[in-house]
Amino acid sequence: MAISVRFPDGSWRDVPSELRPIDPVTTGMKSRFRHVPVNCDPQWRYLRVASIWHARPRRVSLAILTPSVDDWWLGIAAMADAPASSDKESHSPRAA
Repeated sequence: MAISVRFPDGSWRDVPSELRPIDPVTTGMKSRFRHVPVNCDPQWRYLRVASIWHARPRRVSLAILTPSVDDWWLGIAAMADAPASSDKESHSPRAA
């Protein structure tokens, strides 16, 4: 699904969206779901003003895009991009 969002240059663009559940008791709304743009764009974040969605530039990076742990395969010698130093010396043309 897509939802129309107003960008700072005045243009309207369709961005990916999803249905999110809302609590009708606390919000006072009759519907149980709200059509919301997905906040996954690294350049824009989306804010609702009245009933219109507006795009605002992001000032920081998305936390989900930065790795939190090292890759598990880096500790395995056979999975390394370059051979270990002892392997390099044995295959060196000077060693022959």
